[in-house]
Amino acid sequence: MSVRPATASATTSPASAMLHRLLCGLLAVAPLAAQSPFAVGTRDVAWPNTTGSGAASLTARVLYPATSAATNAPLLPQAGGWPVVVFLHGFAITGTSYVPLGTQWAQQGFVVVLSNTSQFDNVGQENDGRALFPAVVAANAAAGGPFQAGLDTTRVVLAGHSMGGGNVANVLRNNPGYRCGYAIAPVTPRDNNGALVTTPLGIVAGQGDTITPPATNATPYYNGVTNFADLKFYYLLNGDASHTNLAGLFVTSTAGTAVQNRVAALGLGLFRHVLGLAPNGLDDAVGPPALADARLVSLQQQFARAVPWTSAGLRLGTTVRVSAGMEPGFGGLAAAGAPLVAPLPTPFGDLRLDPALAILFVTGIADANRRLDGAIAVPNTPALVGAVVALQAFGPARNAPLLLGGAIALAVAP
Repeated sequence: MSVRPATASATTSPASAMLHRLLCGLLAVAPLAAQSPFAVGTRDVAWPNTTGSGAASLTARVLYPATSAATNAPLLPQAGGWPVVVFLHGFAITGTSYVPLGTQWAQQGFVVVLSNTSQFDNVGQENDGRALFPAVVAANAAAGGPFQAGLDTTRVVLAGHSMGGGNVANVLRNNPGYRCGYAIAPVTPRDNNGALVTTPLGIVAGQGDTITPPATNATPYYNGVTNFADLKFYYLLNGDASHTNLAGLFVTSTAGTAVQNRVAALGLGLFRHVLGLAPNGLDDAVGPPALADARLVSLQQQFARAVPWTSAGLRLGTTVRVSAGMEPGFGGLAAAGAPLVAPLPTPFGDLRLDPALAILFVTGIADANRRLDGAIAVPNTPALVGAVVALQAFGPARNAPLLLGGAIALAVAP
């Protein structure tokens, strides 16, 4: 890999050139502005199953950003549509029971499909979970339907609790298009299906869970996921986290509310990172905010390749932490004051930075949390608004001691 400081190219904007010069001299947190909660609409649906496997009618309660907080309220318009979470319930209950958790995700800009089918049927729920992906695509395409052109069918993720958490891996072994999986207090997937998961995956469990104890469920589940993309993590909470409050069921205490909120935040962080919705998504999943939770017992994580993220977006007058998650060993971050470019093949993988502008920004050995940190200080200079910084991580990968990893681009905001 060859990255070096260089002068700005003729096609670089003055603002980007200025930012590039600043990057060349920086090796050193401001939080990203919180998303104002959207009003959440509720709609019960019965979508036809076109796959031939599972329930003939895929019934679900759908929560979504709406023009008002009401049943059957119109979907709030958004260019390109809203990302989607398909959620699979636990044994003997239905998706409707998870409205508190689903509401937290819908308030933050997701359409949440709480599946109600296969209440007592593990295999049936797996088939329904797979069938729900084309059903979401069809709902988005249905002329005159309530979700017409309102769903971003390129950004659909799968989550589940208990039986549904195990079925996250069972569905993803033959994935119809889900971008990642998130399993809450899961049972262990069948037949070592975790080894067939090839997306990012997050698992959260609690030591207070006596129904699917982590040691015999979440732990072997995590260990069995060996072919994941980007990263996998296993977040274990203490005895305050029960089988039910982890998923927002029957929450009656302050501790239970805190557990539910942490689980919601972990999921949001994973979804936002994988779907490219926020540069700081992983902070809420494996970064300092996640590590600071008083109920955290342990966080296990592995990276298939080095992955970059930030503590916040770039804003004038702020200093932002930049992080690279990686396997133990030497790695770092390269940066360029210009947008990402089309992949450029190198002996170390695809370079996504302009090679005329790329510099080695942070290098070192990942810490005990498998993270290497640096910082970008953005001056309070209005001319920088709109300038772009691109970051690419490099470091140990699953099958190589050093590879170029993921890349992100950030535009400076006022």
